[in-house]
Amino acid sequence: MQRTLLLLFITLANHFALQASLPVDTAAVKKKKPQFITANATGGWVFPTNDFVSGKNKIPFYSSFALKYGISSEGDDWEDLIYGMPYYGFGIYTANFLHKKDLGHPLSIYLFQGSTIKRFNPSLALNYEWNLGMSFNWKPYDPFDNPENIALGSSTNVHVALSSYLKWTLDRYWDLHVGVGFTHFSNGASKLPNKGLNLVAPFIEVSYNFNCEPVDRSAKAKIKVPKLDPRIDYDILFVATSRQAKFDTTGTNLASPYIDKNFKVFSLSYATMFVKSHKYKWGPSVEVVYDESSGAKAWRELNPADGNEYDRIKLGSPGERFSVGLSLKGEMVMPRISLFAQLGYNLLHGNKNDYRLYQILGAKLYVTDNIFGAFGIRAARFGKAQYLYWSIGYTLEGRPFHKKEKFIHRLLPD
Repeated sequence: MQRTLLLLFITLANHFALQASLPVDTAAVKKKKPQFITANATGGWVFPTNDFVSGKNKIPFYSSFALKYGISSEGDDWEDLIYGMPYYGFGIYTANFLHKKDLGHPLSIYLFQGSTIKRFNPSLALNYEWNLGMSFNWKPYDPFDNPENIALGSSTNVHVALSSYLKWTLDRYWDLHVGVGFTHFSNGASKLPNKGLNLVAPFIEVSYNFNCEPVDRSAKAKIKVPKLDPRIDYDILFVATSRQAKFDTTGTNLASPYIDKNFKVFSLSYATMFVKSHKYKWGPSVEVVYDESSGAKAWRELNPADGNEYDRIKLGSPGERFSVGLSLKGEMVMPRISLFAQLGYNLLHGNKNDYRLYQILGAKLYVTDNIFGAFGIRAARFGKAQYLYWSIGYTLEGRPFHKKEKFIHRLLPD
């Protein structure tokens, strides 16, 4: 698979290079967005974060290859400048764990977005990039065929990655990237066991750019960034998802602590976000969660009617299923996209199997000025996934502070 992707990259680069060399009637052709294709090769290690990938099972080395297609900023808009010339696109990823045959041969399809952190000179910059997608073709846990794989309980898992790299602009068409990246695979406890896989690796990328024009730096100098009046935004997010739970086998006759039962999870959050920058916002948030797995008990029981044994589940009381948490939320804002992180603590703690301290990481994509879709994963102890979700939310943009003051002065008598 890796050889196939590399051959595809070479073929596409040759095709676009040939197209770029042909004469073009610029008056007859509509200007296209700058685009690029990138080949990424990595070689790294798996963090020994669980028994399956530590000790005698430790994976000393893995390799991966990715092919990406993306669209770049043109540099003719204030958002391009203030957000570091952002780019976005989609990619295909494959990994090889060498001797670790009980992991399978995963293939991922993901979206990516990145931008410049700092530009040192016209040819050298420090960039970041994040990836979010789905991975397939894993060999998951099976009590008979693959009982040691407690890392992944499903053949389909979420692919999340973050990287930072130095970008060298070699010429108008070719770039070279050298950096390091972190990759995480997990199903967010939608199928247990789910200890997850965490990978770290240095990488090299070669990128070919097409439909690109030299940046007019004199024009960029004339672009003005609009003034941002400080304000408060209000985010409302509704989540409907599910999770699995691990049960105690002591005295329950259960053959395994993992029961193939998904419990419903609903949550509603309300965040007050202070906005003083085009790039960042932050504020307190309240999360109310209904978790069906909280307080649930399971056991195996003989049915006298047919003589067979069945797994039985009894839900906890309604009061046990609710929790209320208070968190601090921060967002990094890009055009139409935001990345957010939350650190919270349950004041009302229903699920005793989870920890009071929780973390949420996610991304928001605005489909209108106010309505957004969101992906997130909620975890405890900075690593144990509770659940992941795809959801929808709404942002109510508040009035700028100085306008509020004028409004109040009009209401109050002198």
